[in-house]
Amino acid sequence: MYVRFDARSFVLGGMQTSERPTRTAMCFCEGVELEIVGPPITALICHCDDCQEGSRRIEALPNGHPVREQNGGTAYAAYRKDRVRCSKGASLLVAHKIREGSATKRLVATCCATAMLLGFEDRKHWVDVYWTRIRRDPPQIEMHVCTKFRREGVDLPRDIPSYSGYPARFLAKLVVARIAMIFDTRMATNPAADMRSTSR
Repeated sequence: MYVRFDARSFVLGGMQTSERPTRTAMCFCEGVELEIVGPPITALICHCDDCQEGSRRIEALPNGHPVREQNGGTAYAAYRKDRVRCSKGASLLVAHKIREGSATKRLVATCCATAMLLGFEDRKHWVDVYWTRIRRDPPQIEMHVCTKFRREGVDLPRDIPSYSGYPARFLAKLVVARIAMIFDTRMATNPAADMRSTSR
């Protein structure tokens, strides 16, 4: 069952920085906008079964747009949760799940059936912005992941690495991002204490 519910209660980011956004992501009709600060954790194309099915279902929505790449994978740019926020049209976002009870939800702009963001209801510290929605200089794709699930007969280009699952380099990037997020949160909540500890 494809679970569909109001996404207005889904918190996007909650930025703890005064930095100006470095990138924006917009739906096709520009009714929804995401502001993004800083570089991504990584940018990749995922070929897992869930991403294929989730993208296929979004494409099948009335007035749906292509989500998958020609090779069948879905391209994302992964960012820390505290680096992404919805700056326009939050009430237009609706979250979709491919199965009941899943922690993963795909946020779609209902104004034009555009896939915008993949988020999680568990303790994951990042969100995946759909790469094709990033305006002006989207980050460079670094890898293909979960290629063991790719469509039969699809040959992937050799210009970037391909991995059958989730490689150690990807997991390491997530760990580094989590550590940086904890440190930045500490700085934001108690900068004086941090200054005392670093001055010793």
